[in-house]
Amino acid sequence: MKNFLIKSAALLVAIAMPFALWLGWMLRLPDPLAGSIAGSIRFKADLLQQVQGPRVIFAGGSSSPYGLNCQMVTDQLGVNAFTVGATAYLGIDLYLNLLEEHAQPGDIIVLAPESSIMQNDAADYSLVWMGAGTDPDIWRCMPLRYLPGLFTASYRYYQLKTQPGTDTGFDQRFGPMGDVVIQRETQLESGYNSNDLFDLAPENIRSKTIRQINRFAAKMEKRGVTVLYAFAPFAEKAVISTPEETAAYAQAIEQRLNIPVILTLQQAAFDGQYMYDSNNHLTTAGAAINTQNLIDGLRPYLNH
Repeated sequence: MKNFLIKSAALLVAIAMPFALWLGWMLRLPDPLAGSIAGSIRFKADLLQQVQGPRVIFAGGSSSPYGLNCQMVTDQLGVNAFTVGATAYLGIDLYLNLLEEHAQPGDIIVLAPESSIMQNDAADYSLVWMGAGTDPDIWRCMPLRYLPGLFTASYRYYQLKTQPGTDTGFDQRFGPMGDVVIQRETQLESGYNSNDLFDLAPENIRSKTIRQINRFAAKMEKRGVTVLYAFAPFAEKAVISTPEETAAYAQAIEQRLNIPVILTLQQAAFDGQYMYDSNNHLTTAGAAINTQNLIDGLRPYLNH
């Protein structure tokens, strides 16, 4: 038995060592992906550590930076507002871990996950690699359940990292508080992307995501952190569920969450003129409307 365990351990080391050496070499390569939208999570993790209170922190996928004007929130509410949203494909687990690591007593956290997060395990491990890079703070908060997926996606990350033209320049779009600050007019001819439709029926809600949010909110309450929920902005024309199904979807989420909802699904539905380049990204004018709705919803939760 002892010899078997020794041989098994030796075999595992023999298999793991070449991969570990290759991984170490690959991570030392120049990283053009820091400028990707996924890579922006590194800068936004820094905001969690550097921005002083009072703080309002917005978290979601890419609809968060494209749907917010953080300066509007700061000007009207007198708080330091910023967003840690990068892309839904980092998965809700990583966002919640980062927030749990760095949330401070007195913070207000507004969770605004897209329907892809509320309905599926949205994590794309190639994009998680792009987001994490070699950033120790991101890796410290990496969910353990991501590790098998990261292992299988490591070669794809290497390909993305080494192919020409991978510096996408998304970092140039972000302001100092993580929101997109470039002027945006609609680029969608029909007002929505017909290849990315939303089936907002209540049976499509992912129960695990609801439980994750509720557990996170309970932990934060003990720390003196207020957690709120807002439906993420989306193109109204992209919804394929019936009005009755969509209303039931919103009602089910509001009833199953143990936190207040400060922006309703109806408020989050935008006409095509306000959609920028996807069914979750708002134009500058759309972001101003969404931000004002968030400000109005936040007012009752501020102590001043």
